[in-house]
Amino acid sequence: MYIDTHVQLNFSDFDADRAMVIGNAKKAGVKQFIVPGVDHLSCRTAVHLARKHPGVIFAAVGYHPYEAPKNPDLSYLETLLQNGENKKYIVAIGECGLDYHQYKGEVAGGRKDLQQKLFREQLQLALDHDLPVIMHCREAFGDLFAALEGLSKIPRGVVHCFSGGLQDLRVIQEMGLYVGIDGNVTYSKQLASIVPHIPLSMLLLETDAPYLTPVPHRGTRNEPKFIPLIAEQIAKLQGVKTGAIMEGTTKNARTLFSLSENA
Repeated sequence: MYIDTHVQLNFSDFDADRAMVIGNAKKAGVKQFIVPGVDHLSCRTAVHLARKHPGVIFAAVGYHPYEAPKNPDLSYLETLLQNGENKKYIVAIGECGLDYHQYKGEVAGGRKDLQQKLFREQLQLALDHDLPVIMHCREAFGDLFAALEGLSKIPRGVVHCFSGGLQDLRVIQEMGLYVGIDGNVTYSKQLASIVPHIPLSMLLLETDAPYLTPVPHRGTRNEPKFIPLIAEQIAKLQGVKTGAIMEGTTKNARTLFSLSENA
């Protein structure tokens, strides 16, 4: 079986056919899903979905770096985490991190301090609750590493949708973190050049659906049923069998997120 360790089933893109999307994913062998929050509403929805699909959907709660200018209050995340009934449904903090890319014409420079503050607060939250962290990083690896190194200890976690170079990969490996690989591995030459160097022991599979749809389905909404296509491309690039990627990444996901095998 496969595990999609980053899928936005909590987004409105899936409101019309969410049950069908989950069913089609299961038919494709994708049996468990990590659904991260990016803001107040999506965190609440992620937990709701995990409660509705116990043992199948697991929630992560966190604030995306684009939320930083709104100065979000982490007390809501604390409320979710301190609810005893939620402990078996919330398996990580995230999606949080840093994103310095120019987004829709907005210059990132003015938001860097706010992003770093929000990220550091969520890293500490992960340590306080002994949870792994799902990290978003785009054009910001130096500051991401600095934030992690500034902690009392580095939390368990994954760099979601990895977009760095070989040196970034080495630092992530030294920190004992995982990297998530998404559907863009089927069309990004840069990512395809990095994947052969990623040890299976630090690899996780993600769709980031509804985004980053893999070839040959680009131009349509991404779904977790496409995880096998990502695994096949990684296997091709690493010169191994797809089954090895499936088994290794499933084991890694269970280890990082403390998932049961009963899906």
